[in-house]
Amino acid sequence: MERRLAGLAAPPPETPAPRPDRPPLAPAQRRLWFLHQLTRGGPAYNVSTAYRLLGPLDADALERAVHRVVRRHEVLRTCYPADEAGEPFQRVLDAGPEVGTDAGPEAPGRTPVTRYDLGSAPDPAQAALRLAGQEADHRFRLDTQGPLRVWLARLGPDDHVLGVVVHHIAFDRESLTILTGELSAAYRAETGTGTPDPAGTPDPAGTGAAAPGLPPLGAQYADFAVWQSGLAGTPVYERALGHWRETLDGVPPVLELPADHERPKEPTYRAGEAAVHVDARTADRLRELSADRGASLFMTCLAAFQGLLSRYTGASDLTVGCPVNGRMKVAYERLVGFFANSLPITARLGDDPAFTVMVDRAREALLSAHAHQHVPFDRIVRELSPQRDLSRNPLVQVWFDLDAGGTGTAADLLDLPGVRIGYFTEGRLRTRFDAEMHLGERADGTVTGRLLYATDLFGAATAEAFCEHYTNFLAAVAADPGLRLSRVPIFSARQRSTLLDDWSVGTG
Repeated sequence: MERRLAGLAAPPPETPAPRPDRPPLAPAQRRLWFLHQLTRGGPAYNVSTAYRLLGPLDADALERAVHRVVRRHEVLRTCYPADEAGEPFQRVLDAGPEVGTDAGPEAPGRTPVTRYDLGSAPDPAQAALRLAGQEADHRFRLDTQGPLRVWLARLGPDDHVLGVVVHHIAFDRESLTILTGELSAAYRAETGTGTPDPAGTPDPAGTGAAAPGLPPLGAQYADFAVWQSGLAGTPVYERALGHWRETLDGVPPVLELPADHERPKEPTYRAGEAAVHVDARTADRLRELSADRGASLFMTCLAAFQGLLSRYTGASDLTVGCPVNGRMKVAYERLVGFFANSLPITARLGDDPAFTVMVDRAREALLSAHAHQHVPFDRIVRELSPQRDLSRNPLVQVWFDLDAGGTGTAADLLDLPGVRIGYFTEGRLRTRFDAEMHLGERADGTVTGRLLYATDLFGAATAEAFCEHYTNFLAAVAADPGLRLSRVPIFSARQRSTLLDDWSVGTG
């Protein structure tokens, strides 16, 4: 998705406005806060990842680096209590003094690295995998504690696993890249193995805005939350809200994919994954088609995804969720926080359009959504007031993303001198949707990724078949973009043969 947002009518001011004593939550945070109360602190919105570290590691320096990053980003040491009326607000916890000084009593906002020694386990790597799953299920106390947990497991000499678990209320996908980059820079500064950035000036006020090797921050997440909360009711905001009312008018609020299991009243959020691979030749043809239509590859692949969903469900009007990076100002680009917004992208396919027309419509829908993206998704939901149903995500049950230059996974790697680092595990696969398609462009020209699917609803074979149908759809329209939706073949020759064999056996 494009990183900078087009069409923003009311950009935030260059200088953050004064904060109230009790800063409000950003609208997207409010929804997660209330869901956290409903689920009694369940881990559905935990974001977890872990890395294998091979080589000499200075664990104490790593912990000091974590402390520096947490001091620098207030959102990583913010808790969310409620006031007398039950309304949540932000409270930034004290991170304690600079690293290397007499810390005294541990500050409530300090994030220690929890250490484990698994060297004596029969299979240390398997023990680390189990530990990662347990850590991923950590229940955060958002009312009194910060939203970040960091752990380090020693598997043997020069062999460690570093894990990060953070609540989504303070984190998004871009935040992982920021966190790993800054943790790497802080570790180099702590071990004296990097060249300090001259912009990384001292921080006498103790705000965490600057740290060795890192440029100072011009704002904090709470400044963004104050600005975004203040948009409600402005003329620009109300016009954008009117756009979403009109765009979503008549589109069913539920897209019901054919499922293998009955939908539970309370989802477990457990997910499985199925691989997606688009070969370089097909991907290049899709890029050429995109250029011919004045579209991005994201738009073209989204149009195919919408078309396949229509074929699966029979729906002529449907909505797919897409992400947008809400860092609307240069000062916000280097901030950790929950900036991402969900855009409900509609597709109207009742006239059986040619695929080229579908690409044009996806392009217009995305550009229009970007121009009105400063209305938070949760406000759109409140405006449309769909029937309350805790068993499914409101308005959007299916998600799509394509990251240019990515792989469709959250494997943003650390860079610690002298240490070979690889992606280890996510700990637990979770999804808040029925299905999520995550794709990325690779250097070899292919497009790869995965489908995350709710195991409450679908079996592995169903998810794998869906992925194969999607790649078949893409190959067909890459070869003949003029195909109408109903004529796009989604079954491979192997699948058609299997279907015919099954049919002949059943009728013989």
